[in-house]
Amino acid sequence: MQSWREDQKALTRSIIRNVDVVAFCFSLTGINKGCTLDHLDGRFGYITLEDALADCFRVYDYESDDLQATYETLDLLIEDGWKVST
Repeated sequence: MQSWREDQKALTRSIIRNVDVVAFCFSLTGINKGCTLDHLDGRFGYITLEDALADCFRVYDYESDDLQATYETLDLLIEDGWKVST
């Protein structure tokens, strides 16, 4: 897959821009780190609630909590292959 579907990109924009509380506070693993993200290459990451509120688009690795990337805009984050996990 080279890109996420347009509806997935739109949902990602909406959830992160609006700081959807459910997406930032719910985790299937029981460990709440923030809004879980999927990458096209199979990686998992997350963006923290604090970063989303500050329009700071930093993606952390879900397993190690290491900073993976920082994006100036939400669109750049999406263009680089990230989307909200659904």
